[in-house]
Amino acid sequence: MSRRKVEINRKHASYEDLKKLYRETDDAQLKIRYLAMMDFMKGKTSIAVAERLHTSDSTVREWLKRYNTFGPDGLIPQKPKGAECKLSEEQLQEVYLILQKSPRECGFNKSNWSMRILKLWIEKNYGVSYAVSSLYDVVHRIGLSVHRPRKKSRNGDTAKQEQYMQELKELVENSDEDTVILYEDEAVVTDEPTTTGKWAPIGEQPIIPTDSRGSRERRVIFGAVDPKSGEVLYSTEKAGNSESFESFLK
Repeated sequence: MSRRKVEINRKHASYEDLKKLYRETDDAQLKIRYLAMMDFMKGKTSIAVAERLHTSDSTVREWLKRYNTFGPDGLIPQKPKGAECKLSEEQLQEVYLILQKSPRECGFNKSNWSMRILKLWIEKNYGVSYAVSSLYDVVHRIGLSVHRPRKKSRNGDTAKQEQYMQELKELVENSDEDTVILYEDEAVVTDEPTTTGKWAPIGEQPIIPTDSRGSRERRVIFGAVDPKSGEVLYSTEKAGNSESFESFLK
């Protein structure tokens, strides 16, 4: 028994329109669906399209059905609906404010919030139990995501910092042509394999072989920038001592 031939509705868009949509999107799923529709416009069968895109015949037929009904918008992947939230809007707002504080302020001997600690806090205060994995949806729902924090010294004086910046600005603006002002810093680069992270089987700690028979290669990079002209100066030395620093300044 032969299968009924599929037909694409050409009223929604032309081949060139789909090609343009394909180029403009960054969504990998959507790109594949546009390719499928472009193949259908070339007269290919659903089996041929499925084989080329490494998916099933029923899947490409479902894409085509949605395209024929809704046009290109029908190809946009549908986001699954999240589970119903167990907390009220008022409670969600309290969770938002709590996550701005340190867990130590809430009775936990930890510096950073984890989903496990948040789970305990919610159970204690609201009597509501969440799976740890579900709490990520709750946190995203209130507009929070994980970011790497920026360090700030406890002893930092904002007023004095602003005063210093203003004085430095005035110094640069009022300096004469014979005065050279440079912002300088240095960094040390060592020939050492990184151990920040490495994929490995679960339960096995990865090992990075190193050669400790000789001293590691290292370089010191001196750098300076002229705040007036924006010119950047740098020098690479084998050692970071007073002699190499004086040599860089000259």
